[in-house]
Amino acid sequence: MIGNFFTVADLDAATLREALADMLEVPDVAVDVADVDREDRHWDAPVLCTFRLLPPGDLALELDITVDEATAGTLTEKGLALGLAARVKSSVLHPSTLDLPSAYWVAVPDGRSVRCRLEANDSGDDTAYGVDAVEEQVPDLPRATVEVLPEILDRQPLPTPVSDAFLAGLPTGKADSVEGRVHHYLRVWERLTSRLQSDWAPEGRYRADLYHRDLEARDALERLVLELGEPRTNALRDVVTRLDRSFSEYTDPTPTPAEAGGEAPWWWHRVPRRVPW
Repeated sequence: MIGNFFTVADLDAATLREALADMLEVPDVAVDVADVDREDRHWDAPVLCTFRLLPPGDLALELDITVDEATAGTLTEKGLALGLAARVKSSVLHPSTLDLPSAYWVAVPDGRSVRCRLEANDSGDDTAYGVDAVEEQVPDLPRATVEVLPEILDRQPLPTPVSDAFLAGLPTGKADSVEGRVHHYLRVWERLTSRLQSDWAPEGRYRADLYHRDLEARDALERLVLELGEPRTNALRDVVTRLDRSFSEYTDPTPTPAEAGGEAPWWWHRVPRRVPW
């Protein structure tokens, strides 16, 4: 396995070697740890760790770790990060599987994995890194804002089979065209119904501002049903009605809408059965 990591603490080579050897249950001599500029390496070692000292910022070291298959076994990047964090008493970051450069996980020494937003700050010839936000408090990242990350929620894969079936026959068009807006808002609305049906899976969280944005997507669909034109108007209306039924099934009525006036459409007068923010 090959992994790319960051550490909050500035660790020396001996500390890294001892931690990796202990975690992987190999002798110290099987772990080669060296600065990125060093060339006289034990390249055949089962475990190779190359570190680079970072400019001042929230993170101190960047690590490239390679573990041969026999030594790694079933170890994952997450497992390696958690094991290393526990042994060196420093949070260790590793990338998320989402296609988003800022999406990282923090392996905390207490055993938690916490999502975070990593920011790269160019500083002349090198790049410093900051952790702008975390989804739970991390002791050695005290400057990070604690919040549920909206970009993560929007990138989470969710099924939209109803939208997919209808949109397969509708040209995409430009983003600001009627067709382009239908493609966007219909999937936003179905993604909300998917979240409701699954009790906010995969992580059980959502944000009030994003929920209101999703209700605004339903507002937009109400207008687009009339703008799309025949023969697709009735088909779009049928699809939206189907999603509306699902939305109604997993929400409860409320006498006052959250973010709209008294004449707001009916969907503004309903709330999730379990509020996840």
